[in-house]
Amino acid sequence: MATHSTTKSAARSGNRLASGSRIAAIDVGSNAIRLVIGEQDPHGDIRVIKKVREPVRLGKDAFSAGLISDKSRQKTVQAFRKFAGLLKEHRVSYARAVATSALREAANSELVIREVRDAAFINIEIIDGIEEGRLIFSAVTHRLDLHERISLLIDIGGGSVELTVADHGKPLGTQTFKLGTVRLLQLMEERKLKEKQLIPLIEERLGPVKAFLRETLKGMHIDHAIGTGGNFECLGKLRVALLQKNSIFSMTHHELKQLLKHLESMSIRERIQFLRLRPDRADVLVPAALVTDAIMNVAEVDLLTIPYVGLRDGILSDLSQKVSLRAVR
Repeated sequence: MATHSTTKSAARSGNRLASGSRIAAIDVGSNAIRLVIGEQDPHGDIRVIKKVREPVRLGKDAFSAGLISDKSRQKTVQAFRKFAGLLKEHRVSYARAVATSALREAANSELVIREVRDAAFINIEIIDGIEEGRLIFSAVTHRLDLHERISLLIDIGGGSVELTVADHGKPLGTQTFKLGTVRLLQLMEERKLKEKQLIPLIEERLGPVKAFLRETLKGMHIDHAIGTGGNFECLGKLRVALLQKNSIFSMTHHELKQLLKHLESMSIRERIQFLRLRPDRADVLVPAALVTDAIMNVAEVDLLTIPYVGLRDGILSDLSQKVSLRAVR
């Protein structure tokens, strides 16, 4: 059962977990619910030992009806029961479950949290976009050295996009924008739009992005963008598969546009069949790429780095350094 207590061994280690401690992060996103379990080695690094993804699209309910449906609540509870079994099986000492846009906006989010707690004994914490950005930044800085450049972190989720500007490794500002992929799919469905018709819709919503970058950068030029989350990881792999490049870890703006042309020429069914994409990735990937294209245009940046980390990794990083955690019995 999840509590707010800590073990004596963790307390003795100051602000770090003891070597061999197992920790877990659960990301209750708008497009899926994800669990990752890691173990800290003697050097303080985290080795991932288990990843699970449950395709529960909470954003479909939250962004259309403002409520999480009975069916989605049941799927969420089932996912957390599975996670609880895995936490026990892998002898996890500490865990943190966080929820983002979908539960932030759903009127019955407290009901979802209560049902999960009662069924799986795991507490879900709803975090705001600033905390989400902080955790993602933590994940990125554990993977990349940002000290020599001015960086723009772009995290595209189902409900929102988090942007963080960093100057030589120091975050200057984070802001969240309602440009998430599931949210855009809902708008497409409501207005009966095709994917290409999302472009003016996205551009109409770029005013706050422009203002954030202008106010945060104060005339400085961004050296590179960093894309985090599953959509960017998928685009990195498609760069190799479709453009015959040799790295999944970066791409130019021109290459992103090339990938967009490939993807837009295919139906969702064809993306699933020929590119072997999951159904819940095949329909959100073009909206994600269009948003990225628009942000790179506004930021006047050409290089996109893909470090293959996301919110879950940031939670693990945070857990490895703090003792005020949710202990798992």
